[in-house]
Amino acid sequence: MDAFLQRITESSPTGGLTRPAWIVLMLLAAVTLSTGIFSVPPMDRDESRYAQAARQMMESGDYLNINFQEYDRHKQPAGSYWLQTVAAAPFGGADAPIGAHRLPGFLFALLAVAITAWMGARFFSPPVGLAAGIVLAICLTLSVEARTAKTDAILLGFGMIAQASLMVLMLQVKEARPKFIGWPAVMWGAIGLTLLVKGPIFFMVTALTAIAFTAWKRDPKLLLKLRPEFGVPLALLIFGPWFIAINLETDWAFYYEAVGHSMLDKVGEAQEAHSGPLGFHIGLTAVTLWPGVALLALGVLAAWAHRSDDRIKFLISWIIPVYIVFEFVATKLPHYTLPAFPAMAMLIGFGLVNAQSLLSGLWQRAAHWALGAVAIMVALVLSAAPVIANRELGREPDLAAWITIGFGAVAAVAILALLLRPSLKRLLGVGVSAAALYACAFAVAIPAIDPLWSSHRVAQIANSFEGCEVQHRTIAGYREPSNAFNLGTATWLAHSGTDAAEFLLEHRACGLAIVDAAEQEAFLAVTSAAGAELTALARMNGYNSVKGDDLSLTFYTLDGSGLTAPAR
Repeated sequence: MDAFLQRITESSPTGGLTRPAWIVLMLLAAVTLSTGIFSVPPMDRDESRYAQAARQMMESGDYLNINFQEYDRHKQPAGSYWLQTVAAAPFGGADAPIGAHRLPGFLFALLAVAITAWMGARFFSPPVGLAAGIVLAICLTLSVEARTAKTDAILLGFGMIAQASLMVLMLQVKEARPKFIGWPAVMWGAIGLTLLVKGPIFFMVTALTAIAFTAWKRDPKLLLKLRPEFGVPLALLIFGPWFIAINLETDWAFYYEAVGHSMLDKVGEAQEAHSGPLGFHIGLTAVTLWPGVALLALGVLAAWAHRSDDRIKFLISWIIPVYIVFEFVATKLPHYTLPAFPAMAMLIGFGLVNAQSLLSGLWQRAAHWALGAVAIMVALVLSAAPVIANRELGREPDLAAWITIGFGAVAAVAILALLLRPSLKRLLGVGVSAAALYACAFAVAIPAIDPLWSSHRVAQIANSFEGCEVQHRTIAGYREPSNAFNLGTATWLAHSGTDAAEFLLEHRACGLAIVDAAEQEAFLAVTSAAGAELTALARMNGYNSVKGDDLSLTFYTLDGSGLTAPAR
């Protein structure tokens, strides 16, 4: 084992990671970030909205506009939707499963891990790079985002290209005004791509890093290295054509909605009840950065001990502005601070390599063990989540849920071993145990909790009905976006039982109304007034995980309809 560790921590001829180190890191990252991508059903609400909008691009052939069913989706630029359509193409295009839509997030998460490791190895040492890559690869937040068909993992991948270029320019390029074709062009090109994925969010990270580092160095001329006179036009050349086209198409409705509501409103007022107190993100780091948080004290100690080092100044200039901004933004979601995690991972890697000297004092060891104890507790709580969820939903936990707890216990022991003797070998052990925990949870235990995936079960039941080549479907009382993805674009997400009844009466031959008990009275009142006779083809109990409501759904068709339940 020691010989193997020596092989993966020695320098390559170019000073970076060796091929065995890259193989170990990327294999661990691939396993950690991929398991369950095709197993977990579509999640509400954002993921299903993104995936459905990408599907509608493929169905309509319109890759300019972004729509969720008949509604304009003026939230984010088109970049992530385009990537989803490309990923879905080999899997059936518009008929591709949700896992295909998640592949861009997974691949760009791998890219973020690789760039983090490259930066750590280039600017510090191969052991630091390998440790930083492992910490980011097994990070809980990235593991969730890599399995989600949204923007954040993609954004991190592109953003890391910009951050790596910025670090090279600030720390290694000696010319006051380097040639644009090179690192400046790479940085601004990556910024243009981040704009196309999620607007100015990651550009803000890069800009704040550059400004904070320049201010710390008291050298404004450092900003000239970025060559903004050529860089800004390049970024706009990448982002501008689509942005101008969509606003001309929508009479600038996209701009007013995306900037005025989706972005700026989140700053001053919490959106969709996603609020939190000041300190929300700092306190939640124990969970969002798990299990790397076990070594966070080492990272902080390393940052303080080497605060005069320009490399450390750059990483601090990256991390602190991100946390400050998102602590003061009214809308708070756990993944918002993800852009700071690669820098934190590098600090942790640097602290791990220097652990012996950093833990020489009593209070340093106390801080190390305090955060370590939190990491152990988080491991046990996270691994118990499938069992707790099953119990809360009135189900007996299955074997996979209990095995997940076992893997959580193994991860807790691995973290304890790492705390006792911080080393790259033991960090790798934590990585393997975290990968096993994620694999069991995401691939088996979580998908097996049927009540959480009610729209998936609704679609299975509806697809089993016979007699009509095309069903005309509506659902009332359970108006979540995953129903559109699972049941089809044409499904009417009715606002009320009354709407669902009127829809069914308009589609007598092959209509299907799926009605929750909360809307049943209104639904039956309309059908009864119309003199219609109903047939209940199936019934299903479930759970709306977004609202926390129990569901009792009945599948109705009209007497004389061609739809029939399958023979048992």
